[in-house]
Amino acid sequence: KAGMSLLKKYGSPVDIMPKAYLFYYGFVAVHTEPLQICADNMRKSFEVGMSAGESMLAVYSTILSIKIAMFGGENLQACLTEIDYHLEVMHRIQHKLILPYMLEYRETIVFLIGTSAALKDNCANNLELTSDAKQTKRDQVQSMNRMLRSFWGGHSSRCHYYAKKTIETSTGGLFNKQYITWLAGLNSFRGIKNKNGTGSQFLKVKETFKHAISTVRASAEISRWNFQNKVHLLEAEMFSFERKDVEAQASYTSAITSSASSGFIHEQGLSCELAGLHYRKIGQLSAACNFLQRAKQCYAEWGSQMKVASISRQLETFQITLTSGKVLSC
Repeated sequence: KAGMSLLKKYGSPVDIMPKAYLFYYGFVAVHTEPLQICADNMRKSFEVGMSAGESMLAVYSTILSIKIAMFGGENLQACLTEIDYHLEVMHRIQHKLILPYMLEYRETIVFLIGTSAALKDNCANNLELTSDAKQTKRDQVQSMNRMLRSFWGGHSSRCHYYAKKTIETSTGGLFNKQYITWLAGLNSFRGIKNKNGTGSQFLKVKETFKHAISTVRASAEISRWNFQNKVHLLEAEMFSFERKDVEAQASYTSAITSSASSGFIHEQGLSCELAGLHYRKIGQLSAACNFLQRAKQCYAEWGSQMKVASISRQLETFQITLTSGKVLSC
């Protein structure tokens, strides 16, 4: 961090700055500095790389900037606009090497936005995939994005499969593994369908939780901004699972507050959604409705009409009976 500050302040040879931005903000700072700052500096990395004639480094920076922006909860429509811009740049400079990876992230963003975010008729649809990209790396990016889509889409069995596949890859990146491990921990509380598709069973919940909570707690010691809300939410889910309602309620509140403080609107929405499901489980329907409405607002601000629609369907499945005998629809 000190070295990066000195480079920015006093400058450095043109060929060094693109690499410095890329490796520091793409692989080091994500563990110590707010993700929003990392995303902004990865965009700077693209600009510096293009100015220095380092198009390969510049284009690679775009993948990291999009991924970090997505993990940091930036508006999804803005992310889609940004990724389409970079696809056009790739088309102009005839750079196809990382196209498969860019399209995977684009597909995830489009999925999260929902059906209203139709694929645009741009160069991304016209470029052919190239065999230059290593299939192994492409499979890793594909597995991670499929895991993300499965998690946010509520497909627990599919999420479990791709989370395991992503975490087991040795070159997926430490931050990727930390983030996916956290989501896998949350997913374990949903229950995984049996092989025949009937019933539901919790597959090694506490074992998965133990690994996930130890991972995010260690990460939170380095960056409370990026990981403390994740610790609170995992703890809340375990308290809820163990029917420790008082502790669960306190942890959900902490997760919501911490997510909002860090500017992670998507994780604030997730915390509200899971809190709503907890309150519904214990019969406090008025509180459940309130938290689900808050989740809906967060997801709308994030730009995910898919999640807004999902919450709306949940709200439509039950009504709250007030003590006065009146019925209030959520």
